[in-house]
Amino acid sequence: MLAPLFKRSLIFLLLVTPLIPCRMLGVIALPGESLSDTYINGDWHPYLMGELEAFRLQGGSGGWPYNNRDGWAMTSYHVGQDILEFQTVRSDIEAYSDDNYYDHTSSLLTETQVPILMGHLRQTSSGANNIENPHPFVYTSDNGVNFSFGHNGDVWKEEVRELIGDDWLALHPPQTYGGGPWDGSGWENVVDSELFFFWIIKNIEDAGSVFEGIRQALIVLEDQQPFQLKNFLLSDGSDLYAYRRSSMSDIHYFDASQATNLPPHLSDSNHRVVMSTPPSGGAVSELPWIELPDRNLLIFRGDGSTEIHTDFFTTELAGDDIKPEQFKVNQAYPNPFNNSTIIPLHPNESGTYTLDVFNMRGQLVFSEANWVNAGSVYNFLWSGQDHGGNDLHSGNYFFQIRSGSEYVSRGKLLLLK
Repeated sequence: MLAPLFKRSLIFLLLVTPLIPCRMLGVIALPGESLSDTYINGDWHPYLMGELEAFRLQGGSGGWPYNNRDGWAMTSYHVGQDILEFQTVRSDIEAYSDDNYYDHTSSLLTETQVPILMGHLRQTSSGANNIENPHPFVYTSDNGVNFSFGHNGDVWKEEVRELIGDDWLALHPPQTYGGGPWDGSGWENVVDSELFFFWIIKNIEDAGSVFEGIRQALIVLEDQQPFQLKNFLLSDGSDLYAYRRSSMSDIHYFDASQATNLPPHLSDSNHRVVMSTPPSGGAVSELPWIELPDRNLLIFRGDGSTEIHTDFFTTELAGDDIKPEQFKVNQAYPNPFNNSTIIPLHPNESGTYTLDVFNMRGQLVFSEANWVNAGSVYNFLWSGQDHGGNDLHSGNYFFQIRSGSEYVSRGKLLLLK
């Protein structure tokens, strides 16, 4: 009992102490623009080049947050033969000391259409070191979507492995960088961030939605590992997602589409940008950088729109705000339970209400829908069984109640057998 408590207490200390300073950069072009357009009116682009230079300085030029010395890497998306592709450059040299930094970054911007760029500066906290920076991790889904992912923080990879399941990992093995099989001698070399990425990808594939997959993955992981740093960038080539889960100021962004009253020398921009640490000098430091609050998800859409989902994995479900004035859901009772549990619903509007129950892997195991009249009380009953009436194992489960496409409540259940 003391070991888990000590482990989580240690992570709490890490949360308030700047010990894991990996830095991230995410850039997405505005509609009709390309990041390869590095000139504006014949002059060097005042933003992108300044951001790339600020990012380079954070890769080893001094103390925190400029001491990310375990390599750097960048991934860009480009349109080739009407197909969205990506390419990545990696280095095991700190960006600040890498003479090839600008040659490599420029090679990512040579294509005609470059909508998205993602960069990462690493300070090793898990897995193999003395290798080329493995972030951003990349994954191509069965339907051809190219995902990229960068992470600032750490998660307990043994717990994430259990969530994903070895069957899924056998089909999508994590990298071990020459250390042997991932499920054997190479496990020590597996990077926790890649497993975090795979957990999100698995939920995206199960949900059929990037937003819903991210939301469901974080609901489960936040319950299991509430103190871990989970800052990340993710892209599917169309949109750019930035999530902050840290007590430190670890995600900042600039949105050119919404910025107003900029001075003339900063008035032209063809993109929006996310950085762990905003630039401390140069023209780009004058931009109105905004700090993304903790537990917020920022989405820069490829169509030019911007979304910010506040505290989204605890107060929003499926992108819809909870509307408590329309219903009341009491606590499930008994909970914990070993036979059955009741979840009372008191709606103010008549309609069909659905109870969904998920296991810790985010898989839907039970669902029941019923018509409930306004002003009445309906007791959802769950007996710890799946759709087919099979008894489920002891453990934590999550429930959600929704009305149509609107999610109205969620909670946690503990089944004991």
